[in-house]
Amino acid sequence: MIRPTVIVTFVLPAVIGVLASTDARGQGLSVDVSAGSIVYDPVSANVGTTNVMGTVRFDGLRGGWVYGTAATPLRSGDPLWGSFGAGSRLLPSGSTSRRVNLGVDLGAHGFFFRDAVVDQTGRGATVDAFPLVNISSGNASLELRGGWRGHTLAFAGTTENRGVWETGARVSYGAVVRVQADARWVRANEGTYPYVGGMVFHGGAPVQAWVQAGKWLSDDLDDVALGAGVGVSLGRQSTLWASVRQEAPDPLYWNGARRSWTVGFTRRLGRSVAAPLPLLRSEPGGVLIQLPAPDAPGTQLSIAGDFNNWQPVPMTRDGGQWVIRLPLAPGVYHYAFRAGDGDWFVPESVGGRRSDGMGGYVAVLVVT
Repeated sequence: MIRPTVIVTFVLPAVIGVLASTDARGQGLSVDVSAGSIVYDPVSANVGTTNVMGTVRFDGLRGGWVYGTAATPLRSGDPLWGSFGAGSRLLPSGSTSRRVNLGVDLGAHGFFFRDAVVDQTGRGATVDAFPLVNISSGNASLELRGGWRGHTLAFAGTTENRGVWETGARVSYGAVVRVQADARWVRANEGTYPYVGGMVFHGGAPVQAWVQAGKWLSDDLDDVALGAGVGVSLGRQSTLWASVRQEAPDPLYWNGARRSWTVGFTRRLGRSVAAPLPLLRSEPGGVLIQLPAPDAPGTQLSIAGDFNNWQPVPMTRDGGQWVIRLPLAPGVYHYAFRAGDGDWFVPESVGGRRSDGMGGYVAVLVVT
């Protein structure tokens, strides 16, 4: 018999794994088709599940997201399941240009499954809320956050509820290549569980890749977590990706350690995604930056970046383009646009558009 807690730990990490593997999806609607297998190692059993999964997800302009996933088993006896969820990173307007920001991460997930062995259906949900402060300077950032995670599960006539408090710190540096270090402290009724880990992520085109490692540092929980993944862009709208993980138990669920693999294909719908990093040459008259007028709302437009301490400089309307020449020496720069109403934005048409890690976007420019 598959224990209900095992089912919970299959459904949520599988969905999260699918979503995390497509970090470069950007704003808008996207569809994933993937296949994966997760193997559990409980004390007295080894339970494996292999499924084909389909996910539809929408990522909003200001950090909001919503998704739905359905999975069908490839082997008899494995569960049929589905999941859905929504959430957002809420930050003040103009956060792209500020060095210190206060915000909150909110998320909610619902799920259901059908256990073919005992012929019963289960359902449940998880919620999380994490107030945060983010401090950034150039390519470096420090984020501190703390909040609550909880889940509920109804299966075989019983209902289980559990919650944990969690605080954490994250330090990251880089743009195209990002290095990240994490520390977390999870507090449950039975004790406190510290965790340390790190990740290296390469977000360039056409190949993206990541590796991560971490470890729990408690006498009761000292498992190691490992993972790696790769994605290959197939044009501007599609990505083929794969990941493999050795996942440690989570004090919220107390699942067994597990190994997982997933391969999938992501197709972004609607407008095409941003072009690869633009390469511009430093010239005596300055580097010319242009933005099509239809991509900039209103009658005023400014630009700011780490090349001028994020102080907005007005751009000039020239026919169907907003233009400006900036005296930039060779190097890598990050910038964004500000509309006349004070809103910061980076259109999808801008080459080098990247998430700023705080719910907004910046553009990356390489000057040679």
